[in-house]
Amino acid sequence: MPIRVLHIIGSLRLGGAQVSLKYLVENAEPKHIETFVYPLRPKYADIPIKGNVIKIPYLNYDPRKFLAILRICKKHHIDIIHAHLDKSILGSLLATFFCKVKVIIHERGPVFRKNFKYSIYRFLLRLLHHRATAVIANSHATAAQLVKKAKIDPKQITVIPNAVDFEKFNPQKTERSRTRKMLKANPDDIVLGFVGRLNYVKGVDILIKAMPLLLKKSPQYLLALVGQGPQEPYLHKLVNQFDISDRVRFLGFNDNVPEIMDAFDIAVVPSRQDAFGIVAVEIMRKKIPMVCSDAEGLAELAENEVTALVPTDNTPQQICSCVDRLANDKTLQEKLTDNAYSFSEKFSIKNCVDAVQKIYFEVTNSNRG
Repeated sequence: MPIRVLHIIGSLRLGGAQVSLKYLVENAEPKHIETFVYPLRPKYADIPIKGNVIKIPYLNYDPRKFLAILRICKKHHIDIIHAHLDKSILGSLLATFFCKVKVIIHERGPVFRKNFKYSIYRFLLRLLHHRATAVIANSHATAAQLVKKAKIDPKQITVIPNAVDFEKFNPQKTERSRTRKMLKANPDDIVLGFVGRLNYVKGVDILIKAMPLLLKKSPQYLLALVGQGPQEPYLHKLVNQFDISDRVRFLGFNDNVPEIMDAFDIAVVPSRQDAFGIVAVEIMRKKIPMVCSDAEGLAELAENEVTALVPTDNTPQQICSCVDRLANDKTLQEKLTDNAYSFSEKFSIKNCVDAVQKIYFEVTNSNRG
């Protein structure tokens, strides 16, 4: 009989946790693993998942959505709850007081966040984490924060990086001409690309502030921003303030990111905070030269002069210097992209799924695989 796993997540909106969940569910071995997905906010579903998705339309703060965890576990004879992100983690740990189910908590970034809401999360995690059977962190930086902030025994934590779809993110620039035409890029333009949520921690404002400096060096720089987020009005204001609207493209949310990346000459990841940095690995798979900050989990991916150029300080001036150097050194571009592509091999979906399923077998004392 397969192990029955209930994945619980806040929503299926676009994000690294949601994409990783999709990979886990759709690549599970059906002979050994039967999966169910319970999104606490089913209304938002940017990430379609093939499988048993349980949608219960409670309002955001309706406590019944957490009581539903108990009903789902009983109805489907759940062996393991695999909880992703803060609300799901706390709800799942509380469920262990009322039903016999093993809980795996999967930390992907909330433990880093600084506002009051996440301070409460860390406090409650410190009180409840002993009720988890296993803990997964998406990077060594995340694991270190779990030890420091939640006082979790490092021996209980397994680091399993997020995965990238190698078929989807491949270095063949098949859409380059079409995408550059969509961007209204001239043949000799140097297209800088950013992909991610437009919020403070992703550092998009730093990149925009670097653009006037870059344009002083060359009028050929063109910035393409892929994503949406709460900082977007401010970013538009910055662009207008610097009078560079003709050299910046806001592309919004897109479900064809790999194709848009084909247009990039250089990618920039200027995050102030990042628990892992899945976009950085996607860029590596696309063999795009990258300028990347060393914030938290990104430091495990971006090695200066090896897989990327890493600014000494994450400032507009330093980003400008790194981008301009990279744009004018084809030999350096080739070295970094070759090294980065080789480094990214370990982030396959198979490696991630195998590592997670190994934990399932261990916590249920199953001998399978």
